[in-house]
Amino acid sequence: MSEPSKAGWFARHRMHLAIFGIALCVLAATSADHLIDQSEAPHFAYQAEAFLDGQLELSAKPPNNNDWIRYEGKDYVSFPPVPAVVMMPFVAIFGLSFNDVLFTLFFGALNILLMFMVLQMLVREGLSALREEDNLWLTALFGFGTVHFVCAVRGEVWFTAQIIGVSFTLAYILAATKAKYPLLAGLFLALAFDTRVNLAFTVFYFGLQLFFPRVGGRWAFGDFKNLLKKGALFSLPILLVAAVQMAFNHARFHNLFEFGHSYLIGPAGQRIKEHGLFAYHFFEWNLRAMLLRLPVILDRAPYLGYNADGLSILLTTPIFVRLFWPRAKPWLYPILWVTAIAGILPPLFYQNSGYVQFGYRFSLDITPYLVMLLAVGKIPMNRWTKLLILVSVAVNLAGAIAFKRSGPI
Repeated sequence: MSEPSKAGWFARHRMHLAIFGIALCVLAATSADHLIDQSEAPHFAYQAEAFLDGQLELSAKPPNNNDWIRYEGKDYVSFPPVPAVVMMPFVAIFGLSFNDVLFTLFFGALNILLMFMVLQMLVREGLSALREEDNLWLTALFGFGTVHFVCAVRGEVWFTAQIIGVSFTLAYILAATKAKYPLLAGLFLALAFDTRVNLAFTVFYFGLQLFFPRVGGRWAFGDFKNLLKKGALFSLPILLVAAVQMAFNHARFHNLFEFGHSYLIGPAGQRIKEHGLFAYHFFEWNLRAMLLRLPVILDRAPYLGYNADGLSILLTTPIFVRLFWPRAKPWLYPILWVTAIAGILPPLFYQNSGYVQFGYRFSLDITPYLVMLLAVGKIPMNRWTKLLILVSVAVNLAGAIAFKRSGPI
């Protein structure tokens, strides 16, 4: 690439580079002391090392007993393996002590950039009337005014999976909107659900646009030939990744559908034995964690603490109240709601609320769709909206600083 071409590329992408650079600096500054060492839950680094050694069971003994699997005398990681695969080159270079906090920070900054790109894409497609400045406000909301902020600065297997799942989700949205790039959409969705399994249910975002495209401003059933072609391209990587994951499951636990959660020890293992991995029994617990959990009142300064089950998303991100009063409902609006509901339903029946957490971290799986709903719903970007965004940022900044450091906020 010639010097003028390089200069032109940087000029065209200066906004993108600035967003990524600023996001990375803010996340790193907030992470602070967490950056010094590998986190206390480096499961993906251990799985990556096992893959590099050509085996499925772990090569090294786990550093603690927190969510590792012991089965037939061997140690395993039960979390879906895509983040470990992505981490493999870094573990190959830096070894088992590779810093998963830095790794997660990078994807956190990438997510913030990708969210901005999604919002700008909605404008180009005529689905949003927001200005670039407005989209920057919503990008800041996503990156720093939701539980994304807290998850991005921690490392640890649970939060790393959440952050990387969002990375693939945002890439999926960019490819799937108007069903334009079915092969890429299928690939990114497959990588997303092999990071966070419930993201498989966000297939509705592509599927509804494929089966019911907009023709002449109206819903129409898709052309059969086009539907078949795009459907096949979309399905191919999904079936391939699903087949590899099932083979991976069977090779370790002799069951195509067993990730290893059934062999967890401690309270989680007991809950699974009594009620299963997903059950109605857990619904109220998760629903309360998502919508109703309040701060804990303390008898000392600062007099408020976060509930380890998480705080209501209406407290961590109060601007989400505006989702229920949109100014517009374009054709993408119901698709976004269907996708968001489908994506959050499985976690609501899951045996764990996300404990220990600052806010309800499972909501991060659908947060990109919620931010898109604000954009297509023509949220007025007035002083009150911006104030709510700033409040959301302040709450999550407090959480990002305090979480697993001091307990109370």
